[in-house]
Amino acid sequence: MGLVALVLGAFLVLLAGLSKFYMYDRLAVVPDNNETTSISQTAPGEDAEYLNVGAEGGPAVETGPLKSTRIVQGKVDLSEKASDELGRDVAVWDTYTCTDTPDFDCASGQTPLSSTKDRVAFDAHTGETVSWSGSTTETGGEESEGAFKGLYFKFPFGTEKKTYDFWDGTLKKATPAVYKGETTIKGLDVYEFEQVIEPTKTGTIDVPGSLVGEDASQVTADRIYANTRSFLVEPVTGVIIKGGEAQDSYLEVDGERKLTTTKATLGYTDAYIQDTVDEYKGKATLLKAVDTTFPIVGGIVGLVLLVLGVAGLARGRKAAGRQDGGTHTA
Repeated sequence: MGLVALVLGAFLVLLAGLSKFYMYDRLAVVPDNNETTSISQTAPGEDAEYLNVGAEGGPAVETGPLKSTRIVQGKVDLSEKASDELGRDVAVWDTYTCTDTPDFDCASGQTPLSSTKDRVAFDAHTGETVSWSGSTTETGGEESEGAFKGLYFKFPFGTEKKTYDFWDGTLKKATPAVYKGETTIKGLDVYEFEQVIEPTKTGTIDVPGSLVGEDASQVTADRIYANTRSFLVEPVTGVIIKGGEAQDSYLEVDGERKLTTTKATLGYTDAYIQDTVDEYKGKATLLKAVDTTFPIVGGIVGLVLLVLGVAGLARGRKAAGRQDGGTHTA
């Protein structure tokens, strides 16, 4: 029995080490072929304010519900290329975001109220964007090199209770997403983060004076942008289970607010949140078992068996010695 315990103990200790330092690294990685579609919208009964530049009779501020559709598609070939070039595990995902009224078809080819298209390269383990020549960004039909920073799609595997920098597409830079605490959503434990962007000038635009209540035929207005985002993150996988934002964008003339361009609070639909919980609850349990539960339990049990095995073999040798010492011939 001592030998059996010794062998089994050694096996469990070895397996615990492999689970922690080998298996986890192989599992805690985003897929290159990811394909997801998420929907964010104004809450039922709540309207947004937005500037419709294509309205009949000219640009006008309108009110009503808004829906934002985000389509993410992993690029397997580009992920392999970026990984080879950068010498690390890199995922390359395309993302297209289209925001308009709920009945607008983002696949229609028509121009939505707003849209962005990015090709983002990021570390497949940490979620941190990486500098790669193939990254691009497109807004208003104009494509340029994408110089992304911070987190973009998700938080790291093993998310910590600390502040992370998260990309903002309007500012074209990453700003702090501050850890706020722990909570539960649909039975899943999550961390809450908040990204607050104070009113910031992002540029200028020439507009008809009548649009901003000015007598001049044309005036130069400042574009002002503010936003508050919330992220509920499953910490083992780093996946954003629930996200939302309250955006306030407007035009200023001589420091005075003149025209709202977008004022809306959008959040993931309940159906999308439930689907995400259902998908990642089991994955989080598996990763936690591989990273923590089995290494600890398996390691402890393995060490106990090693001790018992060594003790058993020692007792066996002593017993054999006593038996040999008591044997003599006439």
